Amino acid sequence: MFAIAIEHLGELDLKKIKVEDCERFRTWLLTDSGFSQGYCNAVYTAFRQSLGYAAHLGLILKNVSMATKPIPKGKKVESYWTLDQFQKVISCIATNSFYEQLIYVTFLLYFRTGMRLSEGLSLTWHDVDLNNGLIRVFHTMDYHNQQDYTIKPYTKTEAGKRTINIDDELVEVLKNWRQMQLKNGVKNFVLSYTDTPLVKSTISRWIKKYSELAGVPKINAKGLRHSHASFLIAELGADVLTVSRRLGHSNPAVTLKYYAYFFPDNDEFIADKMAGTLDLTPAENSHFHFNGNQNLSGMRLDGLPKVCQNKKKAK
Repeated sequence: MFAIAIEHLGELDLKKIKVEDCERFRTWLLTDSGFSQGYCNAVYTAFRQSLGYAAHLGLILKNVSMATKPIPKGKKVESYWTLDQFQKVISCIATNSFYEQLIYVTFLLYFRTGMRLSEGLSLTWHDVDLNNGLIRVFHTMDYHNQQDYTIKPYTKTEAGKRTINIDDELVEVLKNWRQMQLKNGVKNFVLSYTDTPLVKSTISRWIKKYSELAGVPKINAKGLRHSHASFLIAELGADVLTVSRRLGHSNPAVTLKYYAYFFPDNDEFIADKMAGTLDLTPAENSHFHFNGNQNLSGMRLDGLPKVCQNKKKAK
């Protein structure tokens, strides 16, 4: 990244770099460099920091780049699986072994609930009500290794503490998984085959393996949460408030910040729906008599007092 700044400003003496030079470099990054906005942000941030350190060492009087605006990181669109892509993935998972059944349950649980990765890893059977189809999300996990972890009695935000309704199909899958776990001596964690929590990197490896097998784009583990949001909005037509509550966001504005591009553009649809909602037939005859100034009983139509529009010329 420093090489990029040196290539464009290296011919200038450090003390002779001006605000205009910094602004030209910033403009080039955003317009002609061909870099992503996130990378432009990283390059320009490193450049500003280097001048700041030079000022700290006394090599220059001040960091002139601070007179220019930083480059925003830009909006990052997280990768996710569509419903069709997710279907291809789970169809590649055989469930006749205890280990692969865990993979199947893990993918399905995250896709159908939208839990944060840590929320799912800390989930125990005490949090699951299979009779009523409810999952209570009240914990996250501080994980070091399978023998060293802490279940935290809180979530990322206060709104993250929530109860999620789950569908009958997922309930049946979890019931069968619970019985399989008990036969293998697993009693506590929902997503476990050793009665110790799964490792985040394990889920990432599973995603990589099965996305390649299914021929779908590779996503990160967090992408399962985004896949759930896509499923709610694009497939089920859920409104922003429902999505916000289900994902445990502090307010719907957070949901729109990350998932606004999922919501359909209904403006044309709304415009079409307006047609025929009103009787637009006008009156056949006017109920008032208007003069040239469009006055009505000494008042203008806008409700203001009548004023003389034309003054007589003085004789």
